[in-house]
Amino acid sequence: MSLSVSEWRHHNEWERKWWGSCANTFEEQLKQEIYAEYMRLNQFVSTKKSFDMRGKSIVDVGGGPVSLLLRCVNFSRAVVVDPCDYPEWVEQRYRQSGIELIKNLAENVSFDMKFDEAWCYNCLEHVMDPDKVVRMMIASALKIRVCEYLITGKWEGHPHNLTREWLDKMFQRQGLVDEASNPPIYFGVFHYG
Repeated sequence: MSLSVSEWRHHNEWERKWWGSCANTFEEQLKQEIYAEYMRLNQFVSTKKSFDMRGKSIVDVGGGPVSLLLRCVNFSRAVVVDPCDYPEWVEQRYRQSGIELIKNLAENVSFDMKFDEAWCYNCLEHVMDPDKVVRMMIASALKIRVCEYLITGKWEGHPHNLTREWLDKMFQRQGLVDEASNPPIYFGVFHYG
């Protein structure tokens, strides 16, 4: 399922243009309410609808300019890995929130520690090589929280068409699918440690 560098750059440029100035992220933040529920983050809700991570370390793969980590408190380490070019204030916002932003392909990242959790939501259909990204998450975290759309088709900005069978095989676990959602949503909390 891997793309060539030029193919991926084309799709990544579409994604950058879609985000634009990153000033209006309302639609994405509404979708995050859905992602958080499927990823079972609601168990961590504290005041102001923030998530109290109780000292956990988390890497958000493909978190974009408005990672769910921005809604988290009490993490020991928080990292967003995303290759897209966003306005400078996005990085400043992360830094001021105690979140590291690694501007790189998730396929190229490795860590000198094992995170408590890796998060992956609406991400894998955008990456250069979904197989490598999943392997990186498994190598980097004790637990992975997943919420991905299925059978969206391939289109500009979304070069991969994810299936339940492929996700189950890659995560070496059987995830759940909400068939009533349009498109269907694959989700699960998978333990690796």
